[in-house]
Amino acid sequence: MIQSYFQTEKQGGFIAMAIGITACAIGGGVLLSAGAPFYTGLSIPLVVIGIIQIMVGATVARRSDLQADDLEKLRADSPAEFRRLESARMEVVLRNFVRIKWVEVAFIVLGLSILLLNNEFNFTRGLGAGLLGQGVFMLLFDFLAEKRGRAYEEYVKNQ
Repeated sequence: MIQSYFQTEKQGGFIAMAIGITACAIGGGVLLSAGAPFYTGLSIPLVVIGIIQIMVGATVARRSDLQADDLEKLRADSPAEFRRLESARMEVVLRNFVRIKWVEVAFIVLGLSILLLNNEFNFTRGLGAGLLGQGVFMLLFDFLAEKRGRAYEEYVKNQ
């Protein structure tokens, strides 16, 4: 379970990087095209949140193999210590998912509010569209990651 959980997390890290790279490429291309102000507004959340997605994805992907190996060794050497340390770590990870999801919900609400209150095809409406799109996509992504984390936490507690 440890290896499979961290392998899936590693894959998720690579997916987050791919999403971030794609968002940055689209946002950068749109920004450089010097189109309507709507597209300039759209590009900002794509690029800024895309950079965060790349950084988080790279961090998760890079550390997953070593973390899994260290935890396998700890579980073999000291199951009680594994349970204690990994339960505490997962509690923090899952608490952070709740915080992150609130930020993503805020992006969705703000983006949707801007779109509903602004009928002009302008910078602000583009910003709202970008926030809404990134918020929805990342909320779904993190919901699935949290679901995997909760299953792994249950495994840890039963060791």
